Amino acid sequence: MKKNASAGLRIAAALFFVVTSSASATTTDYGAKIDMKYDRGARETFALEPYRSTCPVHIVLTEDARQNKETIGQSGSGALLAGGVSRWVADGLGALKDYGYVVDETKSLEPPATGITVKTSLTRAYTWHLSVKIFSMVALKAQFIDRNGVLQEKYYRAHGDKSNMWGADSEYVTTLNYGLNNLLPAIARDLQSLCKGQKVESYTYSGPEEIVNRK
Repeated sequence: MKKNASAGLRIAAALFFVVTSSASATTTDYGAKIDMKYDRGARETFALEPYRSTCPVHIVLTEDARQNKETIGQSGSGALLAGGVSRWVADGLGALKDYGYVVDETKSLEPPATGITVKTSLTRAYTWHLSVKIFSMVALKAQFIDRNGVLQEKYYRAHGDKSNMWGADSEYVTTLNYGLNNLLPAIARDLQSLCKGQKVESYTYSGPEEIVNRK
């Protein structure tokens, strides 16, 4: 009897080790951060043709100024943890080259010799879902610096939406890309004036249904 009891205890201990090890592995895997990759193709409209009159645009790595820096929303399986949003926005702003601008990156906030330096802060980047659709909101504060110093500060807000096809976490990032890409035409349009030292409206909202008028 003692021998059987000892064997039973050993089996129970082994099973406990397997269960706790599996739980630990599950806890480690759960909550892994989603890769925030910029997707140039996740957009509804491209520029019809590049602007002819442009100036060099210098992009400073975006500051993450969100109140909640951990998540970009919540899916059916829990919170959507994401990192690398500063790089994501900066890569998105690099797509201003599609609108005819020569774009590079800089760490300097000194007045540029030519063109416009664009310093941005990300204040919102979140998603939510209703029924079979995912929605996103992206908000930026932009500071435009020319050779004379800070020319203007401006706030941009845009949203995007897409059908939730597979229920994958990556679809939420895709929807955020729709929002960021819906914002780019407004910045490209404003740069037409800012390159000439002229100020623009202090706030612009862009949605998926909006057609940005070309000047």
